[in-house]
Amino acid sequence: LNILSLNCWGLRFISHHRFARLSEISRRIASASPSYDIVALQEFWVYSDYLHLRSVTSGVLPYGKFYHSGVLGGGLVILSRFRIVESNMWQYALNGRPTAFWRGDWYVGKGVAGAVLEIEDAGFLGGMRKEKRRVEVFCTHLHAPYEKGEDSYLCHRTAQAWQLSKLLRASVQRGHIPIALGDFNMLPKSLAHHIITTHGLVSDSWLSAYPHTPDIPLHASYNLTTLGATCDSILNTWRLTSTQPDLPSSESPDPDAQRLDYIFHSPLVSRVREIKVGFTELYKLPGKPKPGKGVMKGGMVSLSDHFSVQVKLEITPPGGSAGPLISLDGVDVEEAAQERSEDVYLPIDVIEEIQTLSSKYVRREEWEFKWRTWHFWASILVLLALHVAVWWSTYYGMAFLFVMLSWMVGVSGVVNGMIGFLFMGSELNALKEFEEEIRIYKEIA
Repeated sequence: LNILSLNCWGLRFISHHRFARLSEISRRIASASPSYDIVALQEFWVYSDYLHLRSVTSGVLPYGKFYHSGVLGGGLVILSRFRIVESNMWQYALNGRPTAFWRGDWYVGKGVAGAVLEIEDAGFLGGMRKEKRRVEVFCTHLHAPYEKGEDSYLCHRTAQAWQLSKLLRASVQRGHIPIALGDFNMLPKSLAHHIITTHGLVSDSWLSAYPHTPDIPLHASYNLTTLGATCDSILNTWRLTSTQPDLPSSESPDPDAQRLDYIFHSPLVSRVREIKVGFTELYKLPGKPKPGKGVMKGGMVSLSDHFSVQVKLEITPPGGSAGPLISLDGVDVEEAAQERSEDVYLPIDVIEEIQTLSSKYVRREEWEFKWRTWHFWASILVLLALHVAVWWSTYYGMAFLFVMLSWMVGVSGVVNGMIGFLFMGSELNALKEFEEEIRIYKEIA
């Protein structure tokens, strides 16, 4: 299976040269050689862009699904050479805050886009017949950290990783072939990564191929080929400042590059035969765009603010073996694969780390719930007092001032009341459910 995952940066009104870039992405997907079998796209927000994508790629990827969620849509798309026999959209129970409207995570309803594909394995049974097997594709985009330093969204992203890992674990236990891919907004060996690869019973494809991948970024080309960095690379034009007319050398230091995009697979049923960072080639915009933020001389740009991750997976015979499990750099990883058995659990210290993180965040949110609801009740009293003041005021100017203040108090009180009673209440319930699941899990781990 040739598999591609790419964050396309396709925000309406915000992403620069959106349609031109997405059209070129569509063309490159359609003309890829060898052709892709499964494609997962993130931040593909606009439905008309999806229709254009389908018109270009349907010849090689006849099956596709645009996933709808939240107020503005989740931006997730899955394309496939194989028939989609089932689809699901699981929204994350914890997914940002409505007060952070400029970030948008809560409004887009981030979650997991699922597609069950039916494929035929030929020759696994001595060429006598073909056996149908099911591949479960999980495309996702986890909550971003945003802040530098303390990550106030870490608890939400951890809960999202837990929710995804449960889906993956169930898929493995059903005997299906799970593939999870997308923009995970996490670093290798982070808490979320540990949850997915342990409780989810899957492996990071890059680490399956290169188990000894170092953690420290060096120069730009090294980061792409050795670390698998897909984001914040200095070789991406959208990371250029307005004072930089050209990309730096590929041998330039690149300390901020990160690997945020992943493809996870089950080593029990698949082998990584090739993996790389792709879509690094520049694209010339049509017309004569002016050089500026992200656009170099001659209208050359990167196709997205992320690079893609591409993997070639070999599906192992049902109940059989495809031979010794050796990584691409010659390391025997058979033992690591066997650790992904159905009864593996997170270590107790990791479970306690999750519980500590959750408890700290719950205390913060309980305080916010209290002051928002207190503000609501207090605003009612202040509003009544202001109306009385208007009644007794003998000066029109003062009466007008009291009316304006009453509007401000009323609106702010209603908004905080709605956030407190509706959002904060539902978030605290989701957090309680998350804590209960972890508590029960700890008892059997």
